[in-house]
Amino acid sequence: MRHSFSVQMSSTESISGLVINRKKDRVFIEGELGLLKEAEYVEGRVLTITGENGVLRIDICRETLLSALNQRRKKQDSVQ
Repeated sequence: MRHSFSVQMSSTESISGLVINRKKDRVFIEGELGLLKEAEYVEGRVLTITGENGVLRIDICRETLLSALNQRRKKQDSVQ
């Protein structure tokens, strides 16, 4: 399954980096959401994180996110 995302910033001052490298077909976006105001799931599909400076939305259901986090934790535990 493909997962999409969006970033909406209230000001360009909140964006510290934006690089588009067409030769390597890569994009890098970096910024500051500011203090966290809210984190919620919309319709059980979209993780929405709202900060003072913007909103980050990721189309990923809770079960998929938790599964990915658990896999990472298992890998870290096996290395220790």
